[in-house]
Amino acid sequence: MIPILYEKSETEFSGNGICRLRDATSALVTEERNGIYECSFSYPVNGSNYSQITPGRIIAVEHDTTGDIQPFDIIGFTKPINGVVTFHAVHVSYRLSKSVTRGTNITSLGSAINMLREAVPTNPFVYYPDLYDRTGYLASADGTPRTVREFLGGVEGSILDTYGGEYEWDKFTVYLHPERGQRRDLVIRYGVNLVDYEEEYDGLEVYNAVIPFWKGQDSAQND
Repeated sequence: MIPILYEKSETEFSGNGICRLRDATSALVTEERNGIYECSFSYPVNGSNYSQITPGRIIAVEHDTTGDIQPFDIIGFTKPINGVVTFHAVHVSYRLSKSVTRGTNITSLGSAINMLREAVPTNPFVYYPDLYDRTGYLASADGTPRTVREFLGGVEGSILDTYGGEYEWDKFTVYLHPERGQRRDLVIRYGVNLVDYEEEYDGLEVYNAVIPFWKGQDSAQND
């Protein structure tokens, strides 16, 4: 897919936005379960739309086999190497680190989600937890103002700590599933589904001898 560049205010992500970055040489999305969700892409300085790519704007790219696009806020870039600049972007869900809310005596996931919906400043994020029936005391809701991202999973006693689950970030929608993907029983057999094996060895830090010695002020010789 050809990455699409949008303004920071975009929420629909339909059409070609500002432009399609046809000269992009690569785009890599990295997502960890309940962890980082980032994108890096490279673009030549002599590309036709290089001047349009600035921190604060959004790059939208496909990130899985569904063909759907996900938006990432461009936050930085490297100096050109051989005429190519690498840009770094983070998923728009990182904006929840700038929304603040607070609560007390939260004893269910449903109440915790309602607390998130009262975050300021107002934002377009919506929440769909599959675990509404889960209960438990949310220790992070102690009356201290925290960012939404912290409540979701960034501090001890967060929603993730208390109620479990796995997050799915889809544009401005936050899903909390019991788990993502499927568990499959698999046995690895060499020559069947393991057809190659490569082992690396690095002996740079290996040592095979120790030389003991003693050094004192009353000794003229070290043994």
